[in-house]
Amino acid sequence: MVDPHGPASDRSERAGVDPELLEALAAREPRAIERWYRAEHPRVWRTCLGLVADPAEADDLAQDAMLKLADRLDRRDPAVPYAAWRTKVVVNLCRDRRRRIDARRRAEEAGASERPELPLPDPSEIASQAELQQIVRDVLQRLPEREREAFVLRELEQFTTAEVALAMEVGESTVRSLTTLARRRLRELLEPRLAGRSTDSGGERG
Repeated sequence: MVDPHGPASDRSERAGVDPELLEALAAREPRAIERWYRAEHPRVWRTCLGLVADPAEADDLAQDAMLKLADRLDRRDPAVPYAAWRTKVVVNLCRDRRRRIDARRRAEEAGASERPELPLPDPSEIASQAELQQIVRDVLQRLPEREREAFVLRELEQFTTAEVALAMEVGESTVRSLTTLARRRLRELLEPRLAGRSTDSGGERG
């Protein structure tokens, strides 16, 4: 499976925050919030991109999520693992934004027939890896919402099943089922897209 985020990062970069940093935040130590932001923003942005598949939307969402997380740090339940708490906040924000995006897209499509079509970019001008990552992102957005969330968090962000279950507020068996369904559906959706891409490339070489 191609990672639509680009090269995979080490799991330690994806999961939690240094406990000492959390203690520094709780103690309101100077510069702790700045260190926290630098550590967390890349992870939050990757999760947002996986869930909304739009880099510009992911930028906005990541900023909103970081502000919301910072505002709630003092009220976080210490019984809930930090990574699961953070991810739940991000997932809920992305759900709300996706619903607004989908509503806006439906409105735009309803009026599309009144506008002239814009020329599409020449595929030969698109870098192969970037094109492939975009294909995967596009296909991810065709999954049902819960399957997409489970797949992005478990397979791409590499959270544990327990962490995903906490973030999504479902049982671990549900996470496993959703992930399995997502893999199967992605395979069915990707195969014709990738096969068509290979055929086009072969035709160009010929």
